[in-house]
Amino acid sequence: MPTSPSFSVRPRPNYRRRRTITLFVLLVVVVIVVALLSRSGGEKESPTPTLAFATKVAVVNQGKAPDAGVQEEQSKAIEKMFNDYYQEAFVDPKKWGDGKFEDLKALFAEDAQASFTKDIQALTIGQGRVDLKRVEPGASDLVITIYYDGKSQPMFAVAAASFNARGTLKTTGPAVTIKQKATFYLQKSGEKWVITAYDADQTQNTPTPSPSPSAS
Repeated sequence: MPTSPSFSVRPRPNYRRRRTITLFVLLVVVVIVVALLSRSGGEKESPTPTLAFATKVAVVNQGKAPDAGVQEEQSKAIEKMFNDYYQEAFVDPKKWGDGKFEDLKALFAEDAQASFTKDIQALTIGQGRVDLKRVEPGASDLVITIYYDGKSQPMFAVAAASFNARGTLKTTGPAVTIKQKATFYLQKSGEKWVITAYDADQTQNTPTPSPSPSAS
């Protein structure tokens, strides 16, 4: 009696189950990637702040007043000079370098450069560059007075700066209050202004902790 051919019965693959597992794995991968991106984004440092003085300008003439274009050009040049100066001297840690501030020193007349080096603690962030990782400028004022000669040419200027900021320590600790006041005396030399003299004073203070209450 002939026998029927035998066939092995193989289970059909469960494609629906495979698709479910695959989607679950992809979902887990997406969640991990998003978490890693969120974490790395949280660790990024905020951009370095940019200082912008609130500036007032006064003009003193010995003759006919210069036209408005000349006055604006000279006042903007001095304003930019000191915004850039304080940005490097106090606000941007990447510019502090070895603390000698040679770029700023070049803004001073040759006979005033030795004084700049001697007074660098008052004219820049000074020793604070070792302890601070960030400086947030607060309300800061710049008052500029420009003196013109009888031919309506700029001769010299006075720039009075009042700089206020809060510093963040590299280690944990309270914010540092930074206050600096300076008066710069400038002379026009060719197309640029040069600092010939100055008076400057600076303080960097941390808040005094409140005394602990005594046990009764």
